[in-house]
Amino acid sequence: MPETCDVVIIGGGVIGCAIAHRLAARGASVVLVDAGQRLGLGASDGAMGGILTQTEPSCLGPLSDVIKRSRDMYPGWLKEIHAASGVEVPVLDGGDIQVALDDAEMERLESTVLPQWKNSPFAVVRLTAADARDLEPLLSERVVGGFLLPEELALDPRVLMAALSGAVLSGRTPIRVLNAVYATGLRTGPAGVEVDLHDGRRVSAQTAVVAAGHLSGVFLPRHRAHLFPIKGVAYDVRPPGAVTYPLRHHVFAEIRQDGREYFPYLVPRYDGRVAVGVTYEENVGDVTVTAAAIEEIRRGVAALMPAAATWPIGRRWAGLRPGSADHMPILGHVDDHGRVVAATGHSGLGVTLAPVTAELVAALVTGTAGAKERELLAVCRPDRPFPPAPPAPDAVL
Repeated sequence: MPETCDVVIIGGGVIGCAIAHRLAARGASVVLVDAGQRLGLGASDGAMGGILTQTEPSCLGPLSDVIKRSRDMYPGWLKEIHAASGVEVPVLDGGDIQVALDDAEMERLESTVLPQWKNSPFAVVRLTAADARDLEPLLSERVVGGFLLPEELALDPRVLMAALSGAVLSGRTPIRVLNAVYATGLRTGPAGVEVDLHDGRRVSAQTAVVAAGHLSGVFLPRHRAHLFPIKGVAYDVRPPGAVTYPLRHHVFAEIRQDGREYFPYLVPRYDGRVAVGVTYEENVGDVTVTAAAIEEIRRGVAALMPAAATWPIGRRWAGLRPGSADHMPILGHVDDHGRVVAATGHSGLGVTLAPVTAELVAALVTGTAGAKERELLAVCRPDRPFPPAPPAPDAVL
């Protein structure tokens, strides 16, 4: 006999767990199916932890209102997760500093990026080189200026997942978690859905939510061509003696030197570490950490914050962001019967958009979406036109 519930969710990362928690709070019974030995071992475990308002280019277009809703929700959402799990998630609220290391980059920021920042619903503060180094004294002497994006936040995604897992597994909600279980098929009809599991079991539900990251295309055939992995490599460092935030901001730069581009990004952690990244390889699906990727990151960091390039390296990792062809999430019904909801394609914004994604999907599933929710869902609607997805790097054209 199949296991039955109101909603079955495929994928137990930050998005799947956030949705499960929100649906359960509204009284829905949920079965959460995840392939990992524990929740959050996919893209969520490889995230950097920035809660971004402007840094990513995709933040600056139609998605900005969705991001604003999520950013506004974050403090209350974390309090709710804390109350449910007992796990507090420390948040760095100093903002993001994006700097230029030469006049050409400063001109690009001022002429191309700043107008987009000003059109977003978030603040931006111009910095001189002296201003930037006053905020973060370890910045390179090469810095010629930059901007503070004060509403960006940062957290440790592993701590966030510990809190979400605790909330989902607390036993105080109608959520059943199936770990180390692969969904192998999804069937939909007028009366509901059935999900086949690798061990021969089935889950029967009124609705299925597909939140399986870059693998969501397996269950979303109409969107398979629009979804792909984006590999990112990163590593941790720890300044000698650091026991709390070693920086007050997360720091980012785009650097062009020696005929190459570098995108160093430093995100301080509450326990003294700094997460350092990050590479960006579209349509690459392996999680091998290569020496070349580590060296690419180190070169960028050495240019941006020389001292950080000397700090001892700890954990090294690679993650696979769930990319979509236009770098915006796909949220909404995707089948003819209105029984399957996609919640994927967040690219590098899964942590950023977790609260609003949970809210929007829960409203959609329960039929309670108001005018504002419908407006935000329209931005991410699955039937929008998509550009072609990027080819794999080794594809033969």
